[in-house]
Amino acid sequence: MKRLKQIKESLAMSVGSGAVAGMPTASPAEQTPVGLTGMLRRKPPSMFGGRAVFKVPSDRFQKSLLGKKKFEHYTSYVGRDEIGEEIRAYIRENPDAPVILEDEMTGAMVFLKYGKR
Repeated sequence: MKRLKQIKESLAMSVGSGAVAGMPTASPAEQTPVGLTGMLRRKPPSMFGGRAVFKVPSDRFQKSLLGKKKFEHYTSYVGRDEIGEEIRAYIRENPDAPVILEDEMTGAMVFLKYGKR
């Protein structure tokens, strides 16, 4: 009898139909978990062969063709604008992951960072 009462109470507390004070009414896919907004990892704009690919303008692509020189900062290759900060944030969150740059005009790709094996 106790079990049946618990089931009835749980059905009465359902918020699936919405219109319950204090409960969100958006679908679960549209909601961000409470308290986890800053902890969600960034995803790269696209993937190729399981690696992160970032589209960059042709001038930045040309700078990175020969690879990063020793003691040079990545900012000299990717810049400090929105795309550069996005790449920088991805590299900081995924230090062992490789990163590929794709030229916007031609679609050619080059490794910016090979990553750990």
